Amino acid sequence: MRALRSWIWLSPLLVVACASTRAPTPPSAPAPTATHTADNYELDGLMSVLWQRSSAEAEALYLQAWGGARRVLDAALADPRWTAAIEQGGDYGRLPPAIIVDIDETILDTSDYMVERLRSGKPFTRAGWNAYVQRASATPVPGALDFLQYAASKGVTVFYLSNREGAAPAQGLLDEIEPTRRNLANFGFPDTADTRSFLFRDPNRGWKEKGPRRAEVAKTHRILMLAGDNLYDFVDVPTPSREKRDAAVEKHKGWLGTRWIVLPNPMYGSWDSVIAGTSEGADARRLRLQAVGLTPESADTIANGGFER
Repeated sequence: MRALRSWIWLSPLLVVACASTRAPTPPSAPAPTATHTADNYELDGLMSVLWQRSSAEAEALYLQAWGGARRVLDAALADPRWTAAIEQGGDYGRLPPAIIVDIDETILDTSDYMVERLRSGKPFTRAGWNAYVQRASATPVPGALDFLQYAASKGVTVFYLSNREGAAPAQGLLDEIEPTRRNLANFGFPDTADTRSFLFRDPNRGWKEKGPRRAEVAKTHRILMLAGDNLYDFVDVPTPSREKRDAAVEKHKGWLGTRWIVLPNPMYGSWDSVIAGTSEGADARRLRLQAVGLTPESADTIANGGFER
């Protein structure tokens, strides 16, 4: 009887054990694999591109700048001592009048190229920019065309000084003068019948910076105004720093809005090059974060997707 009672006592355990053995064990779900999407560093400029393309404030600043230029043009024409170029010298009062303008974000809006970079995540390359220029599809910024047509009606010659590729493009690139001329001519910009008014970058002529090109125009014309979105559209600053650039503005602050017409561009420019140099990706982001006051340690953490503790 003892053996039988032991069997009876153990039998429920055996049933449970057998049942557990026969029931299939569901496979455990695989552990989720950590995935990392490549950081699109071009998105760092999204707000700037958005402002440029959609804000009423951007339009207002363009209209304000070009409207102000129109109001001062007659005074500039009437005063033979008036010049906007520090490169101007000699008896320039007898020379015919001219205005020098930059192109990108000064008279043409090229923010669609910036949108392409946002979409692809690819940083600026000369080859990519060269291909964009060949399309000749940029549109005028508000007010620029009206002002330059008005200036031309007053007998003022317009010269286009740009750091686009000139007649001797770098290897693998195409000349950017002709597509730019065609782009501007399609909208009716003055002095675009041929390319003599286009002074683009040309290392063979020593035309890397814009100072030598302004000096070239100053030989034959009295330069009434300079217009651009970059400090170097107005004055060259050798070995630039933030302090030197600020000093150049302070030195000529009386010319702002009259001789020098400064246009907005929060998307790119020498202001950023002074901070980030040729760095890209997380390295450029780190330098920009430090420039607004973050410690190197915090900038490094945030530049790589983290947060300051």
